[in-house]
Amino acid sequence: MSNSKTIRLLVVEDDEDDYFLLESSLKGTSFDKTIVWADTYSKAKDILRTQAIDIVIVDYRLGVHTGIELVSYINEKHPFTPTILMTGLQALAIDEQALKSGAYDYLVKSQYTSEDIDRSIRYAIEKSNVLRSLKESENKFKNLFENAIEYVFIVDLDLNVLDANKAALKFFEYEAKDQIIGENIADYFFPKIFETQRPSNPSLEVELTLPVQNKKCFCILNLSVVDADKKIYQLVLHDITERKQNEQKEKLLEKQTLTGKVARVIAHEIKNPLTNIHLSIAELRQILSEKDSKEDPGEFIDIIERNGKRINILIEDLLNATRFDTINIGDLYLHDLLNDTFAHIQDRAKLKEIKIEKDIQDNILIKGDKEKLMIAILNILVNSIEAISGSNGILKVGASAVGEKVSLTITDNGKGIPSQDLNKLFEPFFTSKHGGTGLGLTAAHTIISKHDGNIKVLSEVDKGTSFIITLPIKND
Repeated sequence: MSNSKTIRLLVVEDDEDDYFLLESSLKGTSFDKTIVWADTYSKAKDILRTQAIDIVIVDYRLGVHTGIELVSYINEKHPFTPTILMTGLQALAIDEQALKSGAYDYLVKSQYTSEDIDRSIRYAIEKSNVLRSLKESENKFKNLFENAIEYVFIVDLDLNVLDANKAALKFFEYEAKDQIIGENIADYFFPKIFETQRPSNPSLEVELTLPVQNKKCFCILNLSVVDADKKIYQLVLHDITERKQNEQKEKLLEKQTLTGKVARVIAHEIKNPLTNIHLSIAELRQILSEKDSKEDPGEFIDIIERNGKRINILIEDLLNATRFDTINIGDLYLHDLLNDTFAHIQDRAKLKEIKIEKDIQDNILIKGDKEKLMIAILNILVNSIEAISGSNGILKVGASAVGEKVSLTITDNGKGIPSQDLNKLFEPFFTSKHGGTGLGLTAAHTIISKHDGNIKVLSEVDKGTSFIITLPIKND
């Protein structure tokens, strides 16, 4: 309470002598004040209605009324106007009754001093300011709570609803709070994220089934502590159903686009060898129909065989790029996996006079599907070998444990990959090789991803390319 402010003080006292004594004591207090006197209950009410009063000192006896009644009235109609009750009786019952009715303090006549009144008034006004501030904050946050566009719930430890804002009621299609209070909101979530314990301030995506129309939607959920001792939480839901629907539409469109691309590529890649096969069959028929024909049918048989193999390779590549839903996990030593894979490229490397340099750490144990990991690594090795042209070709393969991961690096000194093509490298059917299907690296990326690993590519045109594969090491 600032000394510069003049306090308007209402004294309600029906005895003139008692008022005179109290006024004398008030003059000895340390703050500026204007004293207003009311000698009846009704006059006090009129003054409170028509004037700005900072504090009220009330006598316990007011004729047919008591000071307790006036204190109760002030507490109801003027809740932040502090009151001090005075009486000639020093009785514990009156003291308790006064405080229960809303009085801020209690003084006994003939026992108070100017210092006591000074202290009591300062305490009462300071308490009133604190309560007013708390109430304003409560109203502010209550307003924010009620009018928030997010769906906000106050819940207990078991996620039983204690309160919900307007948006939450509308979202659940309820008209009144009593329809949702007491409901266990966890029953509407999928997955059942709160069955075992409450996560610490989570922010996660959940599927929600609304109870009224059994309507499903998607939300981002955030849970925060309101009162740790009472185990009260604030649960906020942000509806992302429209976003999820748009994402699903985009995924469907991507699938349809990819399906169309697959169909076009397969049609193109298969149509050419099929045409050669049909033409060769027609020539064979012609040769067989002419008894005296001297043409050798072997050339056409070779064409049929080559084009049949081409179709078979395309189908195998396509299957390898798409059939990895099932992974048969087992314990593998990385050096054994690589040695078995190298056996499939020795002839290719030897034919192109490529030198293979190995630096592979022994006894690195991983968990994986050996057959599929061999396909992934083999596709990368073949890609590296085919990128090398001319003499002095070198293929370096290194593997070492780094923390809880194994790093496998395959480096060639081939023609390199243009920077604009790096982001497309693992896309289905993207290829820069003549006769390539563009499915080998797609298959490799899919397999490594299924093993919780990843692939990084570094390349510089005319200098070479490095494929860096990381896989988790098996923990004992």
